[in-house]
Amino acid sequence: MSEDTVRNSTPNGEPGAGEIQRNRRPALIRLLRPHQWSKNLLVFAAAIFANELFIPWSASLAALAFVAFCLASSAVYIVNDIMDAEVDRHHPVKRSRPIAAGEIGVRSAIWLAAALTLAALGLALTINGPFTITIAVYIALVLFYSIIGKHIVIFDTMLVAVGFVLRAVGGALAIQVPSSDWFVLCTFFAALFLALSKRRAEMISQDGGSAGHRAVIGEYSESGLATYTATAIAATVITYSLYAIDSAPLFPLLPLTVPFVLFAVFRYHHLVETAGFGERPEEVFLHDRTFQICVLAFLALSMTAIYLEL
Repeated sequence: MSEDTVRNSTPNGEPGAGEIQRNRRPALIRLLRPHQWSKNLLVFAAAIFANELFIPWSASLAALAFVAFCLASSAVYIVNDIMDAEVDRHHPVKRSRPIAAGEIGVRSAIWLAAALTLAALGLALTINGPFTITIAVYIALVLFYSIIGKHIVIFDTMLVAVGFVLRAVGGALAIQVPSSDWFVLCTFFAALFLALSKRRAEMISQDGGSAGHRAVIGEYSESGLATYTATAIAATVITYSLYAIDSAPLFPLLPLTVPFVLFAVFRYHHLVETAGFGERPEEVFLHDRTFQICVLAFLALSMTAIYLEL
């Protein structure tokens, strides 16, 4: 796949076919960013690894938690779009976002964000108190990121990683199962790796002459990002390995999933460096067949280890 296809824009900055197709969707749908909801699937991790995915009550609570995070994430995406509207107007792709393009007014967007926030908190209350606190902390964290955090080099990627940790922990709190410390740390480092890879892709794009990038990119250095990314890769593989080994007494086959995690991380990094992936992590999952096969194999082996107890 070519870099132009991955970035969904042409070399002269005009929207590509993927971006044009997205623009045909109603402005309200695009404002909610439903394609980003896939990140919230992480709330099911606790149910999967606690062997409760097929218990109706736990599965129902996990599904409600997923919806609550989708509502909350859409709310904070709207706030972020409001704050970034002026910068987005100078970006070759982001200029087509509904607020930046003037398709939806700021006042309407604020009311919608408030309604989604209340809906997320209301739904969370039907699950339990600890999960409600997690949703509230997630909303506060992302708002802090949008206002201040994204302008602080390195700290910006750490805040993104904490957002993923809250999803994983929130899934465990929703079904009231304990969270493995190793799994929480693995989630943090894996998310940090993705965030650093995105910064790397944005730096490459900026060097190519694209306008409208976040100012913090200029504070990163190529050598620094390489070091941070290598550290995050190592920490991700090590913490997952320790999690798998720690779980081996219950699930003897789980350590066999470690090579799949190692390959997936290396493959993703390779695609960021050579194929233009990274600015939109979901593109890797949607378009790289090798990565898809690796993830499916990992899931199949994990499910076999956990649910067949081999």
